[in-house]
Amino acid sequence: MPERSPGAALAARLAIGGGALVRPAVAFATVVVLAFAATATGVADTILTVFEPKQVATIQVDPRMYGSIPDPSGYGTLTWVTQPAWRDVSSASAAASVFGSTPLVPSALPAGIPSTARFAVMPEAKATFRFDEAKARESAARVGATIPPMPATIAATTLTMTGGPAVMQQYTTAPNAPADSTAWSGNPALLIVQTKAPVVTSNGATVNELRDYALAQPGIPPALAAQIRAIGDPVRTMLVPVGVDLNDAKPVTVRGTQGYFVGDSTGLGSGVMWLERGYVIGVIGSLKEADLIALVNGLR
Repeated sequence: MPERSPGAALAARLAIGGGALVRPAVAFATVVVLAFAATATGVADTILTVFEPKQVATIQVDPRMYGSIPDPSGYGTLTWVTQPAWRDVSSASAAASVFGSTPLVPSALPAGIPSTARFAVMPEAKATFRFDEAKARESAARVGATIPPMPATIAATTLTMTGGPAVMQQYTTAPNAPADSTAWSGNPALLIVQTKAPVVTSNGATVNELRDYALAQPGIPPALAAQIRAIGDPVRTMLVPVGVDLNDAKPVTVRGTQGYFVGDSTGLGSGVMWLERGYVIGVIGSLKEADLIALVNGLR
């Protein structure tokens, strides 16, 4: 297996765009929980928009908790209406036909970053998730856990999740490496991902029902639950789960808005994530903080 670059190793520990590159348990305890909890009014309309982020924030997670939460996929049935599928395109302008607009590209590249980018696009993906209490109990039992009773309103709820379209540009030392986001075999020195902000709707359960049930699941630490409950505007906030072992995670101002920087100051690997004009944008590279911020601010 080809060796991963420091930037790729960091990317594997962060959440990018609509797809969380973290273990499912952490995704359930953070991004998915927030999606459940994001109805601002709690009014039981026929269709509730429960997640439509306009800003980004970080939340600390402990990697040691990964094995203590039942598999979130066991709480119901996920059905893909349109599966996510990346495909190569020749240029940023070619990506625009799928993405809907010309993606941001660097106005200048720092020393050491290859000058040629490979582009891949993903059309809009859509899925539904139907809760199932019997399936949830069976899933929990397999890891020796007992879950609380599922409220009837949640058991009757289906979530509809839409993500993308998205575009990815990869500056790599191996120009023939796959552009697949899971491959990483190209050892990218710089990766830029842009995706339409995800939207989640519910046909039943309210904000309090969904949030309280999710946070009552076995294995979710009280400190993590407290962080989630403290979110000021969960309907508009996308969380980036950050491992407690990454001690350099902080808010930064980029492109006139608040984003979050995660990484180190040595250039081994760092990333910035923010929302801009309805898009979630993540930039990861083997760069020092100052060089990465300058690159982000120079995107055009």
